[in-house]
Amino acid sequence: MPYERLFQKGRIGNLTIRNRAVMTAMATDFAMPDGAASMRLIRYYQERAKGGIGLIINEYTGVDHVTSIPALFHLRASSDVHVAGLEILVDAVHACGACIFAQLHHAGSTSKAALTGMQALSASDVPIAPGAPAPRAMTAEEIRDVQQKFVDAAVRCRKAGYDGVELHGAHSYLIGQFFSPYYNKRTDEYGGSFENRMRFISEIIDGIRAKLGGSFPISVRINGDEMTPDVPATLNLDDGLKIGLFLQNKGIDVLNVSNGSGLNPNANCDPYSYKPGWKKHVAKAFKQALKIPIIATNTIKDPDFAEQLLEEGVCDFVGLGRSQFADPEFMNKAKAGRADEIRPCIGCMVCRERLIAQGMTVVCAVNPRMGREHLYSDFKRNGANRAICVVGGGPAGMEAARVLAERGFRVTLLEKQPVLGGVLNLADKPPHKELITRLTQAMIRQIEVLGVDIRCGVEATPEMLRNLAPEAVFVATGAKPIVPRLPGIERTNVHLADDIVSGKAKADGRVAVIGTGMTGLETAEMLGAMGCKLTLVEMLPEIGPGIFPVIRNDILGRIMAFKPDFFAGQRLVEVLPGSIRMRKSDGSVMETQVDHVVLSLGIAPDPALVEFFESICGRVVPIGDAAQAGRIYEATKDAFDKAYCFD
Repeated sequence: MPYERLFQKGRIGNLTIRNRAVMTAMATDFAMPDGAASMRLIRYYQERAKGGIGLIINEYTGVDHVTSIPALFHLRASSDVHVAGLEILVDAVHACGACIFAQLHHAGSTSKAALTGMQALSASDVPIAPGAPAPRAMTAEEIRDVQQKFVDAAVRCRKAGYDGVELHGAHSYLIGQFFSPYYNKRTDEYGGSFENRMRFISEIIDGIRAKLGGSFPISVRINGDEMTPDVPATLNLDDGLKIGLFLQNKGIDVLNVSNGSGLNPNANCDPYSYKPGWKKHVAKAFKQALKIPIIATNTIKDPDFAEQLLEEGVCDFVGLGRSQFADPEFMNKAKAGRADEIRPCIGCMVCRERLIAQGMTVVCAVNPRMGREHLYSDFKRNGANRAICVVGGGPAGMEAARVLAERGFRVTLLEKQPVLGGVLNLADKPPHKELITRLTQAMIRQIEVLGVDIRCGVEATPEMLRNLAPEAVFVATGAKPIVPRLPGIERTNVHLADDIVSGKAKADGRVAVIGTGMTGLETAEMLGAMGCKLTLVEMLPEIGPGIFPVIRNDILGRIMAFKPDFFAGQRLVEVLPGSIRMRKSDGSVMETQVDHVVLSLGIAPDPALVEFFESICGRVVPIGDAAQAGRIYEATKDAFDKAYCFD
């Protein structure tokens, strides 16, 4: 069997897990408004259990719906009315062979006053981060009340059939706030000394054991290292190990080691530039110091790396997070020797952007079915070998070809370039974008094994389409870069960002990048690394408009090393020999010297292309950027939906 260690059975207390892969808790907000498990949530977890994962630790599950509501659709076990839905969730997971823990959670100072109608509670009155609302320090009576709510929630979970519970002591939620000298400034028996700061969770564990006995597994998730060395009183690795040893001595069954805090969330959920295994030294320190099993995430994108971590003795169970968003069949494909078909998480953070910036439910850029398993349960296999032509082999074209082939259509994919990938073959060129290459390879492999007739280096001519006689043409020809009509725009030193990224055009010396969306910033980073003096021009008031702050700050942090000049709130109006002119919102014009100009002003669909195909074939389905310009997520979602519903 490939991945011998990954597929070795494991034990947590008296519980046997079928392999060493654990789906760690990740917020989805798929629950009902009252916190009950919805069918959407149940089908989502069932899909991961069916995909071969050993243990699921479901998302943060509220123990209190009065003082702790961090989101509108937050799963809860805070009332007896929640037990029925949780039982269905547990049954669905068990039927597919996986075990499941509930992650019991109180938001503490991250609770939303707009949802509870009251000031948030915490160990002390310290905000979760500078500028955030200040919570109120809990009274002794409130501490006892919340502790009992953790115990009561654990009892409900056991009644619903859960295999164990996890106490969420990481990421600066309430339990973690009691752990931390930064957040915990109390002077009573719950603050000050290490033993006092551990008292809150210690008494919760005692309460659960008193109700459920010693055989019901308890996990605790902690920050192994908060990775904020410049912030006094935050926790480092030595502090984390001390907490881990204390919890082991309390008799917990497994320790789930995470990192970061409310002051450094990237150490928990990292963007694409963070390399797999960058924090494995933390987990390995716990593995060496403790006797109980260790679960740890380590930016795991593929089963080879998961196996490597187990071989190195980094942990006992590998924590798979966003890789389970990207491909719920991760484990089944690995076991069957089909690892090259696994779609990797690309670290784009669209999942976090939806949750944090938009207050919406989670989505995945590379798996448009994620969270919609209840709607798109099974492919209608009614293609009956009918011919379909997909024109364009980018992410939308490949996704449409895959879904149509799954449904039994006879799919021909035409791509005028020598290789498939489309815009992905540009998106993977900037620094740290290697995961895009792996996504492209996986998408190609998926349609190869489905028997899609792939024809690269081929133009979709009228004659060819008539010979193929397709029932429909799915047009995935992408979009065209926007080039404004401005004086001097035709000069030879004016280039498109795509041409710079692909190497088709060269720029040196002083380079102005016009437009600071994601493509503009990535192009600027490439140019900076080549030694160019950067000028970044943005018509909107802020550099990087619309980019999720975690991603924007990450890439801007690297660009700042090149000491660029920024001109936000200014519009390009003219390109001159050796300079550009820009107009501010107040109408004033300024000029700055540059040697080259790079345009990154977005893209727009070309309706003429769609009209061309409509003149040949009676049924045409534009998808991806050919329908509406967007990112990888919008392209794959549009293609999936239209291919799934085509009839």
